[in-house]
Amino acid sequence: MSDTETFLLNMLAQVLEVEQAQLSPLLTLDEQGLDSLMSLRLLRRIQQRSDVEIDPEWLLEYRTVRELAECLDAKAGLCHTRQSPSLKGCP
Repeated sequence: MSDTETFLLNMLAQVLEVEQAQLSPLLTLDEQGLDSLMSLRLLRRIQQRSDVEIDPEWLLEYRTVRELAECLDAKAGLCHTRQSPSLKGCP
């Protein structure tokens, strides 16, 4: 699992108010219980923690945490470190 996936799962767990271990990067976000209102909360939380603008349509196009992580990594050249729980532009 990539660092970006771990970061996104952490954000998703906070929004859903569940343990991160209960979530999977391979299940769709709606299969994990994310509804449209929660999606907005998830986007806001990711943006606040990462200073990254995320297009809300990405949650419709990239349906799993893994797909969203790959999108973020590919489109924005992002990295995530375990020491700093935020997405920042890679050096």
